Amino acid sequence: MSNFDEYLQHIHDMNLSYLLLAQQLIRQDKYAAGFRLGLSEATTDNIKALTLPQLMKLSSTNQFICRLRIDDEVLIDNLTKDSRIEALQKIHTGIILSTDLLNSLNKEPATAD
Repeated sequence: MSNFDEYLQHIHDMNLSYLLLAQQLIRQDKYAAGFRLGLSEATTDNIKALTLPQLMKLSSTNQFICRLRIDDEVLIDNLTKDSRIEALQKIHTGIILSTDLLNSLNKEPATAD
């Protein structure tokens, strides 16, 4: 197996692990899972409904299906600096992720119920 094929297998494995974990979290608490995963309610509903063969098919792409939610260079640098108060840094990271999620949800078009 070449290095490239090995990397593709790792991506597939990560994708499947992510989807299985996401589905488990969604089944336990849909709203907390949506918050933690940064997903909309519609997306959590879709993931929850997927069968194992569908999860495997979705995970078999050569691209990661999950994304790094902290994608700003300055932000990553600030959140990874040594801190005198580690708990405060974890809270700060949570606030940033929550704000990012809230902003992305506010940008979604409203749907008629």
